[in-house]
Amino acid sequence: MTLDQPIASIALTDPTWLKTFQELLKYYLPPFDQNSPALNVGSLVAIVTGVFLTFRCARYERGVVCVFALFAGSWAGYRVSLLANTPGPISAALGAVVLAAIAYRTYRWWLAAGSVLVLFSIATMFQLGRGDLQRYLPAAGESRSAPTNSVQLSSPEDQERNLYPAAQDQLAKIKERVWAELSNLGPRGWLLPALAAMVGGILAFWALKTFAVIWIGLVGAAMAVIGLSTFVGAHWPAVRDNFINQPQIVAYSVMGLWLLGLVLQAKEARFPKRKPASGGGEKPAPRPA
Repeated sequence: MTLDQPIASIALTDPTWLKTFQELLKYYLPPFDQNSPALNVGSLVAIVTGVFLTFRCARYERGVVCVFALFAGSWAGYRVSLLANTPGPISAALGAVVLAAIAYRTYRWWLAAGSVLVLFSIATMFQLGRGDLQRYLPAAGESRSAPTNSVQLSSPEDQERNLYPAAQDQLAKIKERVWAELSNLGPRGWLLPALAAMVGGILAFWALKTFAVIWIGLVGAAMAVIGLSTFVGAHWPAVRDNFINQPQIVAYSVMGLWLLGLVLQAKEARFPKRKPASGGGEKPAPRPA
């Protein structure tokens, strides 16, 4: 994969690219269980969180960073507990408190790092999505269904589980192919992500608050739309099929919600303006007698 591939090959209006992307969705997306508490609660949480980030992040940037640090610290504390053989809940709580306290004092550095990371990730995804997406599909002869070893299944639930492997298995498959593509990018392939990271650093230095609102709003819009699509697709399978057959609906919904959030938060996120310098020749106002 090189930079000389046509940019139009990843456009949602390109029939070839779009058809292959639909095949990817059909292959890797498992059927949604409408009775799954994790799916229902998770999608609703994603909707609420995404809407908040899209429309209110400008006023609560420090709070957003601290909440993220709470979750990141709890995860880090739990991972440390597995290595150090310490109580998991205590380690998770301690990690959450410590990292949130650090984030409260250094939230601007977190926003700057997020600016760099988001642009770097977008550029990397752009590189991975260029050209023919057939490389992410299974090889010829590889079936989606898990191997049965000629075992007779006893129930329709087991048959459906065998036909549609667990989401973790599907995620492992796509991760293998993505890592293979990342290793094959080469120096020219990594040039665009590196430039994007530099641009993110420059924007963070010049207009941190404004650019943070832009990328946090984009992340929030994606969370809200994907969460809504997941919830609706789980309860109405026909709508889920429509989303897969027309992924432009989801993409354009994300863009529309994101732009609406930027418009409504325009007063909160302004590019830095130079304050007018006070004239040195001005005389002080006379004091009243």
